[in-house]
Amino acid sequence: MLNHTDKVLSHFERVAYTPVFIVGLFFNVTALCIFCRLKRWTDTHIYMFNLLVADFLAIISLPFRILEAFCPIKPSELCTFLLCTQYSNMYSSIFTITAISIHRFIAVRFPFLTKALASKSKMIATSTCIFIWTIIVVICACNYEDLNPDKLQTCYDRKLTKKLKQHFFLLLQILGYLIPVLIVILCSTQAIYILIRSLKHVQGREKVERKNIAAIINANMFTFIVCFTPVHIGLLLQYVVSDDSGKDFVHVFLDVAEWIATTNCCLDSIGYYFLLKRVNKRDNRSY
Repeated sequence: MLNHTDKVLSHFERVAYTPVFIVGLFFNVTALCIFCRLKRWTDTHIYMFNLLVADFLAIISLPFRILEAFCPIKPSELCTFLLCTQYSNMYSSIFTITAISIHRFIAVRFPFLTKALASKSKMIATSTCIFIWTIIVVICACNYEDLNPDKLQTCYDRKLTKKLKQHFFLLLQILGYLIPVLIVILCSTQAIYILIRSLKHVQGREKVERKNIAAIINANMFTFIVCFTPVHIGLLLQYVVSDDSGKDFVHVFLDVAEWIATTNCCLDSIGYYFLLKRVNKRDNRSY
């Protein structure tokens, strides 16, 4: 029997995930169609396409989460696969956004270096994306047993008494969040600072363009922080809390945090589309 908290969360998931799936599917399919029609690809396109693939895979797995809210799925190998998919897509998004932030910072801060590496830029971007997925697959494969059915309370929730292995927990928190968020903040703030500082040297449309680019980079940075910080706080609480008094709070917090992280699939397709549109022509120019 479901307790009161489980019933409330079940209703929340029905209401919250359905619009995310519908909106996310529409925007991501539209964006993927646009990318598939591109005649000339740049390194920025490659990073963006990788991000969209990760978001799209996350979106098409949402029907299982919605189904589970209406009709609970008994923990099984399918649930283990769905959790691995959820983690893989989320961290692929995190690492790709981090790579995009580094790419944008280098283009702004070192324009001459960007020009010098122009002929190799697409190869570097492709290699980076392949490396990202390889790392994620290796991590999931090495820690697959932490998501086995016997350690799951429901199809999408781990038992509070079954803690993640320490090395897996530290990988998720440090490699999966702390390092990327610090890089995103550093690269984004530096790029914004350089763009704002350069405004005194330009006028008219050029000035407006740089202001808009700075605003979009700022919005993307805060979106990254807002979407991915709560879920990692939730994973920390799940790891440290073991008493029954805090179990319901952790369950609710992590469930809502996972939904917030999922909304990033919709926001990426909107925010980064405009960022790509505005800055793609400037990849080999000095700001």
